[in-house]
Amino acid sequence: MLDGLDISEVNYLKVLEDKNKRLESKFYTSITGIQSNFALGEDIVDFVQYGTSKELNDEKYGFPILRLNEFESNFIGVPSKYCNIINNNTFENLKLIKDDVLVCRTNGNPKYVGKSAIVMQNTNLAYASYLFKIRPKKEFINSSTLSIFLNSKYGRQEIEKYSMVSNQANFSPAKFREIRIPLFINNFQLKIENLVKSSYLKQEESKILYKQSEDLLLKELDLLDFKPSKEKIAIKTFSKSFGDSGRLDSEYYQVKYDEIIDKIKSYNGGHKLIREVLIDNIKSGTTPKTITKEYIPNSNYFLRAESFNNDLTLNYNSLYSVDDKTFIKHNSIAVKQFDILVSMTGTIGNVAIVTKNINAIINQNIVKLSVNQELLNYNIFALFMKTVGKDLLIREQTGNVQPYVNIPNFSNLVIPIIDDTIQTQIEEKIKESFKLKEKSKQLLEVAKKAVEIAIEENEEIATEFIGESYE
Repeated sequence: MLDGLDISEVNYLKVLEDKNKRLESKFYTSITGIQSNFALGEDIVDFVQYGTSKELNDEKYGFPILRLNEFESNFIGVPSKYCNIINNNTFENLKLIKDDVLVCRTNGNPKYVGKSAIVMQNTNLAYASYLFKIRPKKEFINSSTLSIFLNSKYGRQEIEKYSMVSNQANFSPAKFREIRIPLFINNFQLKIENLVKSSYLKQEESKILYKQSEDLLLKELDLLDFKPSKEKIAIKTFSKSFGDSGRLDSEYYQVKYDEIIDKIKSYNGGHKLIREVLIDNIKSGTTPKTITKEYIPNSNYFLRAESFNNDLTLNYNSLYSVDDKTFIKHNSIAVKQFDILVSMTGTIGNVAIVTKNINAIINQNIVKLSVNQELLNYNIFALFMKTVGKDLLIREQTGNVQPYVNIPNFSNLVIPIIDDTIQTQIEEKIKESFKLKEKSKQLLEVAKKAVEIAIEENEEIATEFIGESYE
C-alpha cells in the first residue's frame, strides 16, 4: 500500500535535539548523495555578506548593482540596475572581488534559490540583498570548485534539503552553514579551476566577437560614433506630426529619432519597411492557463523575454514547460529555427534568435518573425533590432503602466538592406561568438559532471573523465 512513497520514520525527541528542529517531512526524505569526506558549510566559510536592500533604478544613477538576472552561466554579467541611495563606504564594503562566490538567497522559483556564480576578476560592482557572497577558506575548497558544486545535482540536493519554502523559497547564509560540502584533493580542485578559467576566457572571447559585430554594423550605417542631438525642441506642423503619426506626446518628436531614421534612409544599400523583408506575418504570443514553471528536458516549452540573453542568444535551460495539449492548441505561435523574437511589452526591444529546433510557444509580450534571407540575413536583422532598432521601438511605445508597441507600428519601421559583403562579415562574427559561448557552457558541464563523478566514485575516475572530455 505504501510502495513508491518516500517515508522516513524519525523520533520526535531526536527532532527536538537537532539544531535544525525541522518538522516538514521533505527535510527527512530528501535524497542527498554526500555521505562521506565532507565538511559543513560553516567549516569552509571565511567570509559571508548580504547585499544592499536599497531601492534600485534603471537610469544608471549611483552605483551598479548586480542581480540574479545578470548571472551568466557560472559567471556574473553587467548590471542593468543602479543605486544612488547607498554611500561610497557602503559600496566599497559590498564591492565584489576576484574569487567571490555569489549565491541567490531568495526567489519565488525554488529552482533559482542557491544558484551561484563566481567572480573571475576584481570589479566595481555591488550586489542586491537577495544575493549573498561567500569567500571560502582555500585550504578546504577553492571558489571555482565551490561554485560548480553548488550548481551540480548534489549541490542542488543539499540546497533544496536545507532551504525554507513558503511564499518564497529561502536559502540564507545560516542555512548554507548547515549543508555538506565535499572535500576533494587539491590536484582535482585545480583541474576544476582550470576548466572554469577556460570556460570564462571563451565566454569573454565570445563577448568581444559579438561587440565587433555590433561595431561593424554601426560603422556601416555611419552610426558607430553617432552622438544624437541634445535638442529638446522639434517644431512640426500639425499635418507633419499628428497628421502622420497620430501622436501628440513630445517625446515621440525628439530630434534624435529623425537623425537615426535619416541615417538609415541615406544608406547606400537602400532600405525597406520591416514588413517588406519578412516571409510571413508577425505573430504575437499568449499566456496559457497551464504552465510548469521549471525547465523539463525534452518537453514542450513556453518562451518568455526573461530567457533572452544580451547577445541575441536564448537561455534554453530557463524555459518554462507546457504539456502536449497546450502546445498543440497554440501551435500557430510555435517558433521555428532561425525565427527572430522581439519583446514588445514591458522591457521593449530585447531580441533573441531561435538557434535550434525546439517545441516552444511564445508569451504575449513577444512577437516572432521570419526574415527573407534573400534580402537580409536573420542574424543581421536581429542585430539591427538589438542596437539601432531598439531606439525606434522605444519611440513607438505607448501606455503608461505597461509600455507596449503594437504590431502595425513595428511593421512600418525602416530597416537598411546591408551590403552582402558586410552581411557575411557580421554573420561570421556572430556565429563564431555563438560557438565560443556554447563551448564555454560545455566546459562548465564537464566540470560539473566531474564533480558529480568525484562524489559518486573518486577523484581519479573524475580526472580521467576530464581528460577524455577536454584535454
